[in-house]
Amino acid sequence: MGIARVTNVLSLLTLLFAAPALAQVTGRQPAPVPQGDRTLAMCADCHATADPAKDAALKHGDAGTCLACHHIGFTNDPRTAEARRLQACIDCHDDVDTAHFAADPVDAPACTSCHTIHGDTARAAVGRATSSACTSCHTPSHTLHSSAPAAEAPVCTQCHVTHGPSSFAAEDRSVMTDRCAACHETSHPAHAAAAADLRCVDCHTEAEPAGAGDVRVRSEACRACHTDELPAHAPAGVEAPVCLQCHAFGSDRPIAESLREMSVLCGDCHTGEWDEVRSGGHREALAANPNEDLPTCLTCHAGHIDPADAVGFTRLAATRKCIECHSRPELIERYGLPDNVGPSYADDYHGTTAQFLLIHPAGEGQPAVMVCADCHGAHEVGWADPALVADVCTRCHETGDQQLAGAWLGHDPIGPRNQTLVWLVRIFYYGLIPFMLGGLFLTIAFDLINRRRRGARILKTEGMRRLLARIRGQKLPEPETVARFSGLERMEHFGAMTTFFLLVATGLPQTRPDLGISNAIIGFFGGIASTRMVHRATGFFFVALLIVHATRAVVRAMRTRRMPIMVPNHKDFENVLQTFRHFLFRERMPRVGKFDFWEKFEYWGLFLGGLVIGLTGLILIWPEVITRFLPGQIVAASRVMHGLEATFAVLVIVLWHSYGVILRPEIFPLDTSIFTGKVSLERLKEEHPLEYERLFPDRAAAREQPAGDDEAGPPLAP
Repeated sequence: MGIARVTNVLSLLTLLFAAPALAQVTGRQPAPVPQGDRTLAMCADCHATADPAKDAALKHGDAGTCLACHHIGFTNDPRTAEARRLQACIDCHDDVDTAHFAADPVDAPACTSCHTIHGDTARAAVGRATSSACTSCHTPSHTLHSSAPAAEAPVCTQCHVTHGPSSFAAEDRSVMTDRCAACHETSHPAHAAAAADLRCVDCHTEAEPAGAGDVRVRSEACRACHTDELPAHAPAGVEAPVCLQCHAFGSDRPIAESLREMSVLCGDCHTGEWDEVRSGGHREALAANPNEDLPTCLTCHAGHIDPADAVGFTRLAATRKCIECHSRPELIERYGLPDNVGPSYADDYHGTTAQFLLIHPAGEGQPAVMVCADCHGAHEVGWADPALVADVCTRCHETGDQQLAGAWLGHDPIGPRNQTLVWLVRIFYYGLIPFMLGGLFLTIAFDLINRRRRGARILKTEGMRRLLARIRGQKLPEPETVARFSGLERMEHFGAMTTFFLLVATGLPQTRPDLGISNAIIGFFGGIASTRMVHRATGFFFVALLIVHATRAVVRAMRTRRMPIMVPNHKDFENVLQTFRHFLFRERMPRVGKFDFWEKFEYWGLFLGGLVIGLTGLILIWPEVITRFLPGQIVAASRVMHGLEATFAVLVIVLWHSYGVILRPEIFPLDTSIFTGKVSLERLKEEHPLEYERLFPDRAAAREQPAGDDEAGPPLAP
């Protein structure tokens, strides 16, 4: 062994010293070069295949000379040589890590297994050469790119990281996606924004060739992200369309830009509906040159919805589209359509119901509602035959007859020649409501002026004085009081007040679905059906209160043989005139008994208005029974009257009753007599002098009450 080492050293020295002499013999004069470059040149003398002009290894930076990797006297065992060269690479490239280092040293590739030291080092050639080296160990398993031209197909090193702790770039989503995008620059722009969360291999499985082209398999990948998109075709089983049958348009355009192409796909399976559309009023929507003003399949049918709700939702969604289009002025003018189609349906009983069901989806127990498609057809859309309207009505109103159809006002404007009774009801209330409210407003204005002239101030009333004293912790002496209302009367008032507020709360949403508070009320009661149930139950209770009250008054009148005190008499009309003369000419205010004409007016307004609302409400609850004896237009007129009378009642309460029991200077902030049943003696003497004189004749003035004055009725009369 020692002799071999000495021989190697001597051979090296001989070679080094003999080189200049050899150059002189051959006639070549070597240029003065650094020691390292001299070694490269010497090696190149024999290893002529190494071309310094091409071989990057001959200019390997600071690596040194050929001897950095090739050691003279090194064993010729290939495995030992590879291991030595690997160690030589690591000596310089100590920051390089690779998953191959963990493999068995006998099987692990060395650096030179992929890196061709002596040869063309162009990037593409090196990449493909390296990929060829990969296949010597790794049997190819990727077939997705197998059809690509050899010069364009991706190579192993484009996806697999050779230098690093991980060998697969797909573990970094952004890196993998960017590498795919290097070639597929324009693919799937709809998912470009999701690149951080979506990688190409999530959908394109290279190891499974069937999964790369089978839309059903690839559609399963869609559900991994789009978990909230329910397939409306789920009950169709194996034959149901999948995601990529509708969304496979290459560029993944927005849905709005591909609705018509997707609707054409619907016709592949729904042939019957397709034929109906092609023969109906919307046939030009799906023509070769489509009319974009017309709806397509997906205009009405939601692509992603729970199949259990698909039918009900589609009926409502399509109806909303009908109303929207048939309410647009430009479309009405362009196609000569009736201009009252949308509003006439939206204001109808079924239209208001449909609006609520759109916001609060229909479910168990919700009412059925007539929609546009019931009369005009869902796919073969056309003009409705008036003779068929009754058939549509009786589908739900099974006990109704042909006259029930008269309850539908139609799309024509209401006028003296169309729905005459409904028109008369509207004219009556459109005149009555402004007239009465205007009169009440003027009366309040005159009364305020008169009371202010007499020194009344809202913040200086007895009620305010006691309220402020209570806030300050002071206790004022209680005033002398007298009974004004019995316990039964107070219970009737509480019942009427409670039912009034509940009827308003549940009735307002049914007439004004466009208000935000309406939807809040509907949601509070659990839907439009339950809201109507509460409204009707409260209405029955209110009617029962009226009947009990009227019966009690009649029985008492028959027992006492006296007219009920709340019935107006001739003196009330005289007091009206006397009051206005007082306002205008400052004449003496009329002297009244227990109830003045203002209170009687409000009482009869509530009683008669309650009868009107109750009667029309009963007609609306049982329209089938009513139309057996009366024309269907009675139902339509009752609905209009019911709503306008309720509106009138609310406005009177807000304007007149609020003034009388809250804002009137003498009783502000609240008249509590209806709750306590008592009124102060001073107030009774001031506001009801005849009642005061009747109850306290010894304190009254020396003037007797006129005989036969009906105001002097029993103190506890209803």
